[in-house]
Amino acid sequence: MRRNCFRVFGALTLLLGPLLLVFDQTQFRKGLVLLVAVEMVGFGLAFQRKWAALYFSVPLFCYGLLNAFVSIYEVAFPLNLLAMAYGLSLTMPLVLTIRLWRQLTWGRRFF
Repeated sequence: MRRNCFRVFGALTLLLGPLLLVFDQTQFRKGLVLLVAVEMVGFGLAFQRKWAALYFSVPLFCYGLLNAFVSIYEVAFPLNLLAMAYGLSLTMPLVLTIRLWRQLTWGRRFF
């Protein structure tokens, strides 16, 4: 496996991050702080940093597992399989982070 998948995750994070401000007009300051944090993680993923991979993959893993377990009893039977598959697909970045951990770097002094 190559570590270019983290560059793709970083590019998607950088491109989709500004959409946070579009949907959150009422609390502009909180949205701006969240946008700065998301963009920093996006740049960290693009430069293949370990800290960015952890900040990206661990929350997605937790959210994916929660989504998969909640969909068991909240969604009707045939469609809950799709919702569970979606939730479990969000756990894949953590699997990639674990597999490619040695190829990632912590970074230099500032970034």
